[in-house]
Amino acid sequence: MSNTMSIPNGENPYEIYDLESGLKLLREYSGIPDEDVKKHVELIKEKALEVRHYPCIRRYRFLDLIMMTTEVYQEVLERVKNGDKFMDLGCCLGQEIRKLVHDGAPSANTYGSDLWGEYLSMGYELFKDEDRLQTTFIAADIFDDSSPLAKLSGQMNVIYVGDFFHLFNLEEQEEIAERIVHLLAPQPGSIIIGRQSGGETAMEYSRAGDVSGRKQFQHNPQSWKELWDRVGNKTRSKWSADVELCQEFKFKPSVRIDTSSEVQRLMNAKGLRFTIRRL
Repeated sequence: MSNTMSIPNGENPYEIYDLESGLKLLREYSGIPDEDVKKHVELIKEKALEVRHYPCIRRYRFLDLIMMTTEVYQEVLERVKNGDKFMDLGCCLGQEIRKLVHDGAPSANTYGSDLWGEYLSMGYELFKDEDRLQTTFIAADIFDDSSPLAKLSGQMNVIYVGDFFHLFNLEEQEEIAERIVHLLAPQPGSIIIGRQSGGETAMEYSRAGDVSGRKQFQHNPQSWKELWDRVGNKTRSKWSADVELCQEFKFKPSVRIDTSSEVQRLMNAKGLRFTIRRL
């Protein structure tokens, strides 16, 4: 089957991502026949959109496997195989965890957390593995001190954070980073890996159509490193940050979309990938 999923004209102004790795995972890990994959994915997508109408769901990014493309993926895989604990924070449907497990990581060493518990249940439905996956899934708000995440303080060795930080303003991002530090084992070698939207210019912005006044913050490599320097000072820890901008956000304008500042920002956005390692 094709490695792209179609979207009706006018619904989505952006180019679709290469989903072949995710579709392959559904065939090999979940055992879904080729002829049934597209219908199955469409069903889950529509259910997920009922929970939250996130653009990333509409663009099928729950099948866009990123961690496997990083330079540290094999390191992470071997560490989890050898007993290290892995968490996907903001895991959505848990696709990155399923890829790790499919490649040989014991699922009992994996954890996934998302604000929306419905996504965790849909992950089982998408990947058809509720009877065999031993991942610990936690519905939790990262800002909630009384959430189940607090009980895992100091226990994780690797945390993956994809498309998460850029949803918040700079102050909130700094607080999230501190909370992630507390989740990780307080020892050299603990790592945070992930990606988010970034750009050449660090900037605060509001999403188009958002009348709440809520701000979000887009980093460039320098501002992202500076954030981790501040977090290190606050938590009395030291971190090295390997950060790069890459052209993985393939936005392109639609004839139906105006030239608002938000669309212009999206057109200039890049993927900011990072590995943050405790020294």
